[in-house]
Amino acid sequence: MAVDELMNLIMSWEMEPTRRGALVRAIQDDPQGDPVLQAERLSMLGLAATREFKGEPPR
Repeated sequence: MAVDELMNLIMSWEMEPTRRGALVRAIQDDPQGDPVLQAERLSMLGLAATREFKGEPPR
């Protein structure tokens, strides 16, 4: 999966009432926030994208 496809998938979750939707909103709401926290959020979203790509249900 290309990076732009990955980011499009992740950003498509923004309006979901799920944990991954909350993570996307947190990244967008705090773009100048702690870089370590932002990296952790993006890491969790990357794992969720990997699971979705493999056809696993969201957690």
